[in-house]
Amino acid sequence: MFRLLLVILVLIIGYDAVVHQGAYTRQAWDGIAQLTSSAVEGAKGLGNRSNAGSGA
Repeated sequence: MFRLLLVILVLIIGYDAVVHQGAYTRQAWDGIAQLTSSAVEGAKGLGNRSNAGSGA
């Protein structure tokens, strides 16, 4: 099952690279990077508030 999904994913990314010059793949990676950055910033903010609240 995993191999089938992997083959489908490779075909989709390959099609995007050839037909659309990778536009959709770039948009997907940019979205993932933004979500990751947002999560990291949120965790840092939570840690800072936690440290400030404990008097450290």
